[in-house]
Amino acid sequence: MVRSLFLLPFASNPGYAISPLEVLFYETGLELADSDSSCVHFGYQSFLGGHPKSLPRSFDNLIEFDVRDRDRSNAERLARYVKENNIRFVLAFDVQPVHPLYKLLRRAGVSAIVAYLGAPISSLMPTWKLMLKRLEVAISQSKLDGMIFESRAMADFAVNGRGVPERMIAIVPLGVDTKLFHPERSEYAHNELGLPRDRKIVIYSGHMEARKGVRTLVEAAIDLLVRRGRTDASFLICGNRNVDESREYESMYTGMGIDQFIKFGGYRSDMVRLYQSCFCGVIPSSGWDSFPRTSLEMAASGLPVVASRLGGLPEAVLEHKTGLLFEPGNAKQLADCLETLLDRPNLASQYGQHGRARCETGFSLEAQRKRFKAAILKYVAREES
Repeated sequence: MVRSLFLLPFASNPGYAISPLEVLFYETGLELADSDSSCVHFGYQSFLGGHPKSLPRSFDNLIEFDVRDRDRSNAERLARYVKENNIRFVLAFDVQPVHPLYKLLRRAGVSAIVAYLGAPISSLMPTWKLMLKRLEVAISQSKLDGMIFESRAMADFAVNGRGVPERMIAIVPLGVDTKLFHPERSEYAHNELGLPRDRKIVIYSGHMEARKGVRTLVEAAIDLLVRRGRTDASFLICGNRNVDESREYESMYTGMGIDQFIKFGGYRSDMVRLYQSCFCGVIPSSGWDSFPRTSLEMAASGLPVVASRLGGLPEAVLEHKTGLLFEPGNAKQLADCLETLLDRPNLASQYGQHGRARCETGFSLEAQRKRFKAAILKYVAREES
């Protein structure tokens, strides 16, 4: 039996993207503790969002702790909590490989400390600087035992940018609920959002921040609908929390007469049904991206996916097998990819079928859980033996 603590660097209930990971962490903690929930603990930056909705309502092994606060008294408070609860394993979310906190945790009795990374921890470094960073990690007396990444691309930033040795790296791609997200012919999106039934829907789901590439998608939509005169496509863009987030993008096509073919759908709870009535999915990221869950949700729903050739996206979308790739920020290439699928529906269907099969065989929630547990046990078993 291993008592564990999962440290998350944000307030409770931060949003949809994190919720499945909270469930994964909790279930893994239960397995490590032989199903004894009293041995599982969670730490959040604050509880301003209320009790974590992804955890059982009765679960109360919670501590308020900001992992990014380097004040020693803050770290000592956590160390006391760890010692009082006999915690042996700690997983911290989005932390650096070297941190003064780790030494305090080990003194408090922790035998294994692992990081889970959902974002890059460094840019690539010149050789001289990389050598210094490798030396820092190698000689540090307050470092992690291992780091878990969602994609090889993100792990490479750690190895070639932050100086983390390959032996500390584990790759655990995200998984998708293949029973929830599944192919089914539907006109739900057309009916719900008033999109023309004679047009195929291209869908995006994600944040509106610049790195997500929504501007590139809108530029591609304008290219297809106005310059190329396509009359068989419409665009559904989901994820804007309010009208302010979509206004700058809507202004890009004001007066072009295509407003009815580009719809900003807001922050949705019905993505399962929306995907089922769409033709293809798009992930147009222009900044960094790892292995987004939306790529799997789209594929599991039977959609071909068009994504930028960036970060971990080529690992999530296999070019000419489950979808197509384009250069980040290149709206013309994105439009070309979408036009290829629109002109070749059989090819689009083939990509969608392959994507669905890939999710079923290698990217289910169960596959993710097994990979994650195996990565954790590599450190826990070694330290506990």
